[in-house]
Amino acid sequence: MRRALGEKWPLFVGPVFILLTWELLSRADVIRPTFFPPPTEILIRAGIIFDAGSGMGGDIIATLLRVLATIFFAVLIGVALGIAITASQWMERGTNTVLAFLYPIPGVLFFPFLTFLLGRTEMAIILTALVTPLIVMVLYTVAGVRSIDRTLLEVADNYGADGARRFFGILVPGALPSIVTGIRVSLGFTLIAVIAIEMVGASNGLGQFLWSNWQILRVTDMYVALLIIAVLGLLSSVGFDAVADRMLPWRRDVQGAQT
Repeated sequence: MRRALGEKWPLFVGPVFILLTWELLSRADVIRPTFFPPPTEILIRAGIIFDAGSGMGGDIIATLLRVLATIFFAVLIGVALGIAITASQWMERGTNTVLAFLYPIPGVLFFPFLTFLLGRTEMAIILTALVTPLIVMVLYTVAGVRSIDRTLLEVADNYGADGARRFFGILVPGALPSIVTGIRVSLGFTLIAVIAIEMVGASNGLGQFLWSNWQILRVTDMYVALLIIAVLGLLSSVGFDAVADRMLPWRRDVQGAQT
């Protein structure tokens, strides 16, 4: 435990310094406490998470369910599609052109078009949030397949490994380190997309909670929502890395070799 803390403490220096500076400046009225309340007051107000009347607990659950549903479909479809398009050089080039065209477009901009077809439904929210993480998963999967040793693929061909055997026995395991990295990146994009869509098109969720409190200038509650979103982002990044490193201990070595 002592060694782990010794390795991780530099990660907390920057955030702690910023929070302490914010606290002092707000208490001294250098910055307006109305719009920048001291962090200690925000932490005290964070109790609304468990307040049944405020309903923030339900908003957190709604956001988490949307994130989990979106990342599930992004991984399921992205891995299958990414491996499928590597079977043909022509198909890969055509797909890359489409992905390059769609990738710079913020996913939230697709929401109005989907509401024409589906209305303001959960399906429209999830499909809109799915756009960017799906593209990320396809790109990382393709990169993972392309990183597989050609000799291994030739041996598989010589032994007649095709269809499901080739897919689950060679391509998926070989591309797994890149796929796992893609999941980590996609998680961040998914959280961003879900929060942004909730702000404009959902009746609940952390994004809607933040936006509605900003409209009525309940600033402290707005910062509580921001705090929860930041914690979720931290857990999705650091937490996923910890789980992935335990499940795939060779992942770091593969990434180092690729870089």
